[in-house]
Amino acid sequence: MQDAMTSLSFGALRKAQRTLDRIDDETDSVDESDGSLSTDHESTPESEKKRVKEPIRAGATPARKNKHAPTEVTSKRPVSRRRTVVEDVRDPRFSQLSGGFDATKFRSHYNFLSDMRQGELKTLRENLKRARKLLASSPRDLRPEREAEVERLALAVKRGESSVNKDKREKVEQEALGVIAKKERDKRQEGKKAYWLKNAEKKKLLLKARYDAAAVEGGKRAVKKIVLRKRRKLSQKETKSRPFSRNTNSVAPQPSRKRIAPRTDDGPTKKRPKFA
Repeated sequence: MQDAMTSLSFGALRKAQRTLDRIDDETDSVDESDGSLSTDHESTPESEKKRVKEPIRAGATPARKNKHAPTEVTSKRPVSRRRTVVEDVRDPRFSQLSGGFDATKFRSHYNFLSDMRQGELKTLRENLKRARKLLASSPRDLRPEREAEVERLALAVKRGESSVNKDKREKVEQEALGVIAKKERDKRQEGKKAYWLKNAEKKKLLLKARYDAAAVEGGKRAVKKIVLRKRRKLSQKETKSRPFSRNTNSVAPQPSRKRIAPRTDDGPTKKRPKFA
């Protein structure tokens, strides 16, 4: 045995020594754990001895001591760098869970938008008035810049007016349709069958409601202005649909005349021969 040990290399002896040290460390840790378990078991009361703890599976979260305590998260799973705020992503515009679109509820919930547009229009008009005053008294070097500012504000005022007028028109139309719907509901309760307006009747009703609202707001002059604007729009549409040119100043082309060769005593002159 001693002769065999002397024949071994230093590398093999060092490896064997490391293996023996590791085995000794493992045995010491096992002895310590057994002793701690035995002491804990002896110190625990009899009510806790009866409880049998099931082993926790890999990846499963341990049971909470109290239902109000926070849930422990296992550290064996890597934490994502991206925070998940909403698990189920859905668009309420295309989901049946959100219900159908109701114009009356939408206007009642978002009525503040029309008030905001009116306030913005008032501010834009004041800014446009101030910009025009500055343009009238501006020097030559600042004139192009202030002209561009006036044009920008004028376009913004036009957009604001169109949005405000659209809100007013939609409000008047919804009120008119609401009155008709209420009358129909009352008639159905009395025993009348269901009836829905046709598109032509609905169009006439909305046009009448629009004219009545304009008469209340601005009188007959406002109604006349709307009618003239409508006629002008229809005439422009008819002019664009014509097959001929829309330029009235252009002169119609004259019919072409055939050129006749001058006559002589011997008859019409002959053409000059072409030389090769």
